[in-house]
Amino acid sequence: MLKNAIDYLYTEWHHKSAGFVGYGLNGGARAVEHLRLVLAEVHVADVRDQVGLHCFAEFDADGEVRPAGNQVDVLHRMLDEVTAWGGALATLRQR
Repeated sequence: MLKNAIDYLYTEWHHKSAGFVGYGLNGGARAVEHLRLVLAEVHVADVRDQVGLHCFAEFDADGEVRPAGNQVDVLHRMLDEVTAWGGALATLRQR
């Protein structure tokens, strides 16, 4: 479904920036790797840092996200990079 949505909105993705938050047994690493390749084809600049949440350690009993301390730092760094890239790509989006 996500791939279909990306394909459907093909031109809307051009010259945007993206960061990734994955979750699962390996922090969603394989899913994020695949999504990076898909978004590259629609001209999205993705940032290197990503947050990988582990489904057993970083969610409480109610399903609320409780990331480990290092993940909070990575999240802030990733969001700063997405914001910076978004600004840098603004002139390309205005064409």
